[in-house]
Amino acid sequence: MIPLAAPVLPVADLERWASRIEGWTGAHREAIGIRLFDAPSHGLPDLDAYAQAILDEQRPEAERNHLAGLAYLRFAGWLEFGLIDSETHDRRPLLDSEAALLVRRLGWAFEAGDAAQAIDESVPRVRDYEALRLEMMRVLAVTPIWAGVSAGPSLVPGDHGPRVDQLRTRLTSEGLLDANWEEGAPYDLRLETAVRRYQGRANLAPTGRMDQATLRQLNLPPDRRVGQLMANLEQRRWRTRELGQRHIWVNLAEFRLEAWQDGELVREHEVMVGTQASSTPEFSEEMQYIVLNPWWGLPAGSARPRFQSFRRNPGLVREHGFQIYNAAGAPVSVYEIDWSRWGNDWPYRMSQPPGPTNPMGEVKFIFPNRHNVYIHDTTERDQFVRTRRDFSAGCIRVRDPLALAAWVLEGQEGWDRGRIDAVTAGSSPTVVWLDDRIPVHIAYWTVVGDGEGRVRYLNDLYRRDGSVIDSYLAAYEIGAGDVPRVTRGPSGAFAASFD
Repeated sequence: MIPLAAPVLPVADLERWASRIEGWTGAHREAIGIRLFDAPSHGLPDLDAYAQAILDEQRPEAERNHLAGLAYLRFAGWLEFGLIDSETHDRRPLLDSEAALLVRRLGWAFEAGDAAQAIDESVPRVRDYEALRLEMMRVLAVTPIWAGVSAGPSLVPGDHGPRVDQLRTRLTSEGLLDANWEEGAPYDLRLETAVRRYQGRANLAPTGRMDQATLRQLNLPPDRRVGQLMANLEQRRWRTRELGQRHIWVNLAEFRLEAWQDGELVREHEVMVGTQASSTPEFSEEMQYIVLNPWWGLPAGSARPRFQSFRRNPGLVREHGFQIYNAAGAPVSVYEIDWSRWGNDWPYRMSQPPGPTNPMGEVKFIFPNRHNVYIHDTTERDQFVRTRRDFSAGCIRVRDPLALAAWVLEGQEGWDRGRIDAVTAGSSPTVVWLDDRIPVHIAYWTVVGDGEGRVRYLNDLYRRDGSVIDSYLAAYEIGAGDVPRVTRGPSGAFAASFD
């Protein structure tokens, strides 16, 4: 069967939609024109030429109205839907349905007497957006300039030489080290402490040594840092506006899970995420149920090493309670396995029941998705003391999962914390369906707010930022252009053209 092509959604004709906007007044035009100057603070292309033309009283009023409509659709469209597509990273056109929404919103703003409200309502209302926007304004006001650290081996306490001086200069520019240091001084305790602080802010392992991961982060050029900030603002514009009255938010780059309710952050949990080889994807789905005392169905990548251990010591199967099944789903004894068939057609799979050695721990949270990724407990709880926590096969391991389960089941009859503890004290698998599904949003953001109005630039753990930044900057370069010349055609309709 030939697969059906994805439907092609109609792209908006901005000229046509701008001509449909009625009700312009001088006050409305001025409000839109002034708001356009804010575009760079959102990491978006400069629209100053449009603003100046709209505010230019020497231009005909009808022309300024049309320019105001075009500029509004462009700016509000970028804010509401993004400059580039979240999947392809190509420059994203405004669709007809989206333009219709924006025109209706502007009409409502006209009726309310404040045209700027239409743009303000398109600004993303997701965590840290305003902190990143303030950082963008700071960066635009003072272009960051800093020296890098020359390539070479890792630096450790006791080292000295030009690269140690470069490291001191770089950390001084970050505000992590006083400037009163002596050239040629060895890598001392003060420098080691500054490196640890820098690593902690970036979510790198705070070793105090300048390893290669730290060197890469230190040497990110200023223009690339600005691109990272722009891309992170764009990534926030991609997120669902209605996140859910109660929802869970996970930022993979920050190793952090948050539970939100009625617009308030009510719980925070540290998490472990997938390794670089099995990186955790970004997506949003709804949590439908949780499993207390879950079984572990081993994925192929985890099962094969276990089978190798069982081949050497079959007694481990009984010791850990594993159950082995053939291709037909029938249970088999480890002594019945045909080891000569080891290869790509290996017909066996394996599961482990609840217990102290089950890697799922005491609870897992299920939000069905095509990635087969979910949130669960872990038996490796001692690893939460580490700053960099990319240890899993792709799922998200959460600290203090029973407290999270109590929050998820809050208000659900018969499932208070006491009942949860009583069930997990046993070994019977128990599925609890949620009365109300909870949206789960998994993101990968490398610039985050620090809670004090500033931002932290995190280590790009999965190396995902590069392609997003490159695509965004390419779209950014062609995003603004000059203000068009507006003319009225024979039919009386306006048309904009570039000289």
